[in-house]
Amino acid sequence: MTSAPHENAEHALLLGGELSGYRHHQVEDTAREAGPVHLVEQPNRVRVHVVTVGLEPARALLADERLSKDAEGVAGVMRRHMAEAGVASNLSAIIGGSMVNSDPPDHARLRRPVAAVLTPRRVEGLRDRVTGITRELLDGLDPDHPTDVVAGMALPLPLTVICELLGVPAPDRAALAAWSSAMMTEVPERQEPASAAMVDYLAALVDDKRARPDEGLLSALAHGEHEGERLAPDEVLTTAVLMIAAGHETTTAAIGNTLAALLRTGQWSAVAAAPASVPDVVREGLRFDPPVRNVPHYLVREPVDLGGGATLPEGALAVVNLGSANRDPAAFGPDAHRFLPSRTRTARSHLSFGNGWHRCVGSALALMETAIAVREIVVRWPKARPAIPVDRMARHPHVVINGFAGVDVVLAG
Repeated sequence: MTSAPHENAEHALLLGGELSGYRHHQVEDTAREAGPVHLVEQPNRVRVHVVTVGLEPARALLADERLSKDAEGVAGVMRRHMAEAGVASNLSAIIGGSMVNSDPPDHARLRRPVAAVLTPRRVEGLRDRVTGITRELLDGLDPDHPTDVVAGMALPLPLTVICELLGVPAPDRAALAAWSSAMMTEVPERQEPASAAMVDYLAALVDDKRARPDEGLLSALAHGEHEGERLAPDEVLTTAVLMIAAGHETTTAAIGNTLAALLRTGQWSAVAAAPASVPDVVREGLRFDPPVRNVPHYLVREPVDLGGGATLPEGALAVVNLGSANRDPAAFGPDAHRFLPSRTRTARSHLSFGNGWHRCVGSALALMETAIAVREIVVRWPKARPAIPVDRMARHPHVVINGFAGVDVVLAG
């Protein structure tokens, strides 16, 4: 059988919504136990099949050639769903034809020029700059009063880094962050004007880079060739939109989620006393509370048997839920639901950076930024405590990004 809309309203929360603390963990884990796929409607009335399977089945799906990322195909189904629901079928620029919304061979062509900038060696060369930005941001926080470390550090750090890489002027970065966040909601009245504003801004910026080249990635994309290929103007623009959004939203969530987990489990001071443990803390944070809620959006080219009589039907849109996969007891044992940085792990221990062709091209940068942010803040303020219980801290309602809207902390403890 194929999936059918669930009467259980809880499954709507697989796509975000009104969530706080770790409520989404209960939703995702319960959904995985109930079955492998759940048909849920996004705020823009697009119908998606949310796949809630264990680690290895999810890993296989993320590399399954029957699931297509082709932007035109995905967008066509989305527009049809919206038209059937009687809503305007204006889609976010995130759905444009960038590397994240393409299949081979176009995917490799679109990915190569970005990957050339984000090699491990080049990322390592950014370490001192990332550390310096982090310390400047921490200097601006008030340690004696409740402070939102998302607004104060977790957001501006990766936003500054990606904008410097791209060549975005400093005065314009806050507007880009606001547009990006609105686009992630899938709420048409917020998404549509934000998407239009970001596209207009970036189109003008790319034109400016064509006229006045600089050392930034946008200029390189607009002017350069990689292995004899040059991106078309619309491909430069959609790549810019993707890098602004993906280049900071996920890392912001990863930093906030990791710090919240340390606060909730009382492990902040222990990590401050043993900063060499930070890489393990970051890896466990990515597994336990992944910054990407659902890997978006696949068009099912052929029916996919998920077992237990459940099938992804041809022509459907599917997303793969990462919380369900990353807290799979079959992969991580009966304590999979717990945040344990000392957990024995293998190199393939979580799916937070995806799998297959679409594995995150910026994973090395995200890991470095998150590790530096966590280490710098816990070492500076080893006795920090939550200003309110973590379970009461609100989450963003986003379909794709899973992160706290704020993490309020008294840093001086």
